[in-house]
Amino acid sequence: MLNCTTMKRLLIIPIIIMAASCKRESLTTYNTSDNLYFNYALPPLFLQYADTLDLSFAYSDNSIRDTIFQLPVAVTGLPSNTDRHFSMVVDPASTAIAGTHFELPELVIHAGKVIDTLRLRLKRAPDLSTGTKRIILQLKSNDFFNTDLKYRTVGSSVIDSIDMLKFSINVSDMLSAGPYWERDYKPYFGNFSLKKVKFMNGLVGLPLNFWSTPSPGNHKRAEAIYYASVTGRYLTEKASEGNTIYDEDGTAMTMGPGFQ
Repeated sequence: MLNCTTMKRLLIIPIIIMAASCKRESLTTYNTSDNLYFNYALPPLFLQYADTLDLSFAYSDNSIRDTIFQLPVAVTGLPSNTDRHFSMVVDPASTAIAGTHFELPELVIHAGKVIDTLRLRLKRAPDLSTGTKRIILQLKSNDFFNTDLKYRTVGSSVIDSIDMLKFSINVSDMLSAGPYWERDYKPYFGNFSLKKVKFMNGLVGLPLNFWSTPSPGNHKRAEAIYYASVTGRYLTEKASEGNTIYDEDGTAMTMGPGFQ
C-alpha cells in the first residue's frame, strides 16, 4: 500500500484523491534553460511525486457541484520579472469533455515565480456516477519555455518513472471499498456494498469518507465499533419484526463478525 509504484494515497479535500504513481527525486531549478514541467508532490510530506491521480466526488456532500484541483507547474532557470504564458493541450485520448467535466484556467507562470499553480475546475457531471472520465494534460513548448525534461527518475532507473510533461486525472462520483476496507473495516462492517454504506450514513451518520484512511488508534476503532454495533442491533430488531433489510445482492444486510 505504501510502495510508491502501486500506492493509492487517499486525501480529504472537497473530493478524494488517490495517487496512482509516485517517486522521490530532487531537481536542479537554476543555472539551466527555461524548461516547463508538472510538479505535483503528495501531501503531507511532499516528498513523492505523481503523474496520475484518481479523484472522486462520491465522498462529498451532494451540495458540492465542483471543486478546484491545484496542479503545480514549475520551470527551471531563474524567475522572470514579467508574466510568461505557457502552452498545454488536452490529449485526444481523454474521455472527459471540456465544459462538461472540467474547465481550464489561464495558462501563466506569473512574474517572480518558478513554481505556479494551474487551478483546474472539476465539475460534478451526472455521468460521473456511472463511470470514470479521464483528463490527460500535455505540456508543450512555446516561445517562453522548452519541454526537454521528460521523466523523473531515481539514479539511472527509468522503471516506474514519473512523466513530467503529461498529467492524468481520473474523475468519478462513485463510492468504492477503496484500499483499506478489506484490511481495516471489514471486521466491523462486513462486505462492502454501496447500499450498506448509504444506509449506515442515514441511520447512524457514518461519514462517507470514514473508510478512506487507515484505521489506527483507539478513537477510530471506537467510532467503527459504535457505527457497527448500533447498525447491527437495528438490523436484528427489524429482522425480528419480520422487516428484514436486504443488501444490494438480495441477502440480509449484516455487519462484520461480532456486530451482527
